[in-house]
Amino acid sequence: MFNQVDFGKRVKSFRLRKNYSQKEIALRIGVSEQAVSKWENGECLPDVYNLKLLAQILHISVDSLLDTEIQNPEKIVETITIGGANFEIVEKPETLLAGKIIYAKNFANEDSFNSAIDSLTEDDKQAAFEKLKETVLPIYDINLSVNFWLNFKQRAYGFVRGVTTEEQSDGIDVYKMPASLFIRAYTDKATSQLISKEQCEIWELFAYIRDYFMPSHGFKMADNGAQEMEVFDTFDHKTGYAYMPVERI
Repeated sequence: MFNQVDFGKRVKSFRLRKNYSQKEIALRIGVSEQAVSKWENGECLPDVYNLKLLAQILHISVDSLLDTEIQNPEKIVETITIGGANFEIVEKPETLLAGKIIYAKNFANEDSFNSAIDSLTEDDKQAAFEKLKETVLPIYDINLSVNFWLNFKQRAYGFVRGVTTEEQSDGIDVYKMPASLFIRAYTDKATSQLISKEQCEIWELFAYIRDYFMPSHGFKMADNGAQEMEVFDTFDHKTGYAYMPVERI
């Protein structure tokens, strides 16, 4: 998970190793000394162009400067290929998700619960996202399905993003997803063809994973509270990853 304060500490550490002052860095990049100070204090981040220049001046890679290894705490433990489609078995640590979450227990029946989900507009979702604090980078929009394989009153559905703190604004719902093993699949052509389509929606992969992939490869649904996720990698939500929580049989 990316942290601006930690980034600033890394910038300062690499700068001091080169015996550069903040003024020297600022002159070489073409920004104010105050801008460099703000980077090091974790108040803001350089834009992409200045980030590249900063890495060049400090003689390090952008990856080292960003410490991107900590951005993806997931660990791929196995990849299973079926007809050119890759299914990754992923260990995912406890995750904080925040946004708008609707709980079935607050509704009289399943129809009213589903209607509440359908009634949320894109403007409603974006308004919630704009209020999030300490969003995990890079940002992904996530559709979260909670306990949909259990009885109705235990279910919930959310439009969320990853965050690093539970201290969120009023009106923002927070869900703490426990660590779990997941099966992860992407909506590429090879995977779509497994369900006889040229291009599929993320949610369409859940049935294939549950009904065909899992029993064929020794998995069952996890019962530790982890949840299904549609993780979109485009702003128009056309493609992305299906995550299903599993246990090995």
